[in-house]
Amino acid sequence: MLTRPARARGFQMRNAVLGSWTRTGLAAAAVVLILGSIGVLGATGRLGDLHYLNIPLIRPWPPAGFYQNPFNPTDRGDIVNASEAAKVKSDLVADGQVELQAYRASDGSLLDGADTGNRLVKLRAALAQNHAAGVSEDFVNQLTTVRVGKLADPNDASVTTCVEEVGTSRITLTSTANGQIIRQYTIRFDDKFWMVSVGGRYLITDAEVQTETVSS
Repeated sequence: MLTRPARARGFQMRNAVLGSWTRTGLAAAAVVLILGSIGVLGATGRLGDLHYLNIPLIRPWPPAGFYQNPFNPTDRGDIVNASEAAKVKSDLVADGQVELQAYRASDGSLLDGADTGNRLVKLRAALAQNHAAGVSEDFVNQLTTVRVGKLADPNDASVTTCVEEVGTSRITLTSTANGQIIRQYTIRFDDKFWMVSVGGRYLITDAEVQTETVSS
């Protein structure tokens, strides 16, 4: 009969052996995964993607805190900083609230601190027209998709921070003279906003707006 210390040593030896086999198995599986991935990349002529190979637990890709750029999904090296993207999204929401207030008041001077560049010029012109016509606009938006990534602004290739918003909006046009509703209608939109950092806050500098009226 084994003594207690001997049995303890026996368990330790078995655990060591089993642990060794487990580690060996995991290592072998990792090698098979790597070799298999290299083979696939070689067969498809994409060995350049080897640097971005995703090996769970060993070398995940994208690395922690990053994600694949949604506007360029085929380039594995094009990744986005998740924390910075969250700030861009948050600042866009704040900028959008300022724009909504400006549209309700038909006052382009309220856009300072939310818009700049082409976006500021275009919105101020639109609000000046509304003011001259005695009309205010109110938007109630419902977002279905929001994507933050990198995409060159078609009007300024140096600006690449982009947010895409997809959803619907219920728009109400009201007479500023008597407060009566002139028209209400709903649109479906797929908009892209290009953002630039000014004084630590992201402002909207340009936009690409696509809309479709779905009800009136």
